[in-house]
Amino acid sequence: MNNSLLFSGKVSSARFLVLVILSAAMIVADVRYAVFSQVRPYLTLLVTPIQVVVNTPQKMFNWAGEHLASREGLVKENQSLQAEILLLRSRQQRLDSLQAENVRLRELLDASQRVDEKIVMAEVIGFDQNAYSHRLMIDKGFSSGAFVGQPVLDATGVLGQVVETAAYSSRVLLIADASHFVPVQLSRTGFRGILRGTGDLKRMELMSVPRSVDIKKGDILTTSGLDNRFPSGYPVGVVRSVKYTQGKAYADVDVVPLAQLGRSRHVMLIEKPEAERE
Repeated sequence: MNNSLLFSGKVSSARFLVLVILSAAMIVADVRYAVFSQVRPYLTLLVTPIQVVVNTPQKMFNWAGEHLASREGLVKENQSLQAEILLLRSRQQRLDSLQAENVRLRELLDASQRVDEKIVMAEVIGFDQNAYSHRLMIDKGFSSGAFVGQPVLDATGVLGQVVETAAYSSRVLLIADASHFVPVQLSRTGFRGILRGTGDLKRMELMSVPRSVDIKKGDILTTSGLDNRFPSGYPVGVVRSVKYTQGKAYADVDVVPLAQLGRSRHVMLIEKPEAERE
């Protein structure tokens, strides 16, 4: 058996040697004499499918790598663009807020120039979280001259009055609070009455208006000055509706406050006249 294996090995070695010599001879003959020049195209056709099969896995691997890299790049770019959009939107919102605040400050400045009395500017720093009371807190206290009963205005009208003071802050009761009353005067006819808060920031009531009084929707109400607290002539509200009920001696008059109750950020405090200061 060992002799058979040895003989078989020798035969295989001889065949291999013959093939090597034959291949070398064919190469030399083709290089020098172009023996296979006419046959080479046909041989290429036979080899091409093998090359395709051999190269296909590598091409697929390269394509998959490029596809994944491209997709990963697109995902990162998309995330970067999303973050940039959010940043730009936040900046736009900030610019819109600053623009709106500048408009309010210009309105407040214009209003302060129309006020005859001396004023102190203040900023709203908080609101009472109480459904039954409408108050806000400002950043001026008695150290800045604030006092209980001091009238408070915003750019469009009477806002309320100071009801409590501390060293560096004060609480302001809004005119829409149900406990607040303002003596007013009808600008068109001069009729005087009392404007009462209802607890609704968008509605007040003009009390005890006889049926004979000339009053209609759109009339402007201003402070009358009769209470010696609110100086006369400051706008308070505009009449929204006038209703007459059968059998009632007085009309039901709804008024919309002109001040931006609950929305004003900057306000004006009217200083006490020199004659009233201690």
